Amino acid sequence: MKKYILSAIKGMFLGIAIGLCVSIFFNYLNGADTYLPSTPVFTSHFARPLDAVTFSVVLWALMGLVFSMGALIFQIERWTLLKRTIVNFFVYYIFFTPLAFTAHWFIIDLPHILVFTIMFTLIYVLIWFINAQLIKNDIKQINEKLKK
Repeated sequence: MKKYILSAIKGMFLGIAIGLCVSIFFNYLNGADTYLPSTPVFTSHFARPLDAVTFSVVLWALMGLVFSMGALIFQIERWTLLKRTIVNFFVYYIFFTPLAFTAHWFIIDLPHILVFTIMFTLIYVLIWFINAQLIKNDIKQINEKLKK
């Protein structure tokens, strides 16, 4: 149980750190004069900029929680890799999507949901293949050490 709580806490702090870095990057990219934690539409829903930042931090923490807890699916050894990957993908998608829409990263209509889904899927597949390559390299190194 302690392992899961620590994973959740780490995930939340990592989510906040990544969210902050990404938001700062996009502020510079868009030439903003003042910091906005998310889109102007998102920020306009709050009476004060500080409220928008606070709510963004909560969203980023929840996003980190989703990804840290979803990653634990890969520790279920009795499942095949295919089953773990499919379940992990849907857990990420089902729990991350409402957070992304709450942050106003996308408009909630069919074309934008389709674009979001395609982008999410492509990013997921890319990350999955990168991780698969890293694991293959680790296995190769372990096997080489065992041969010595």
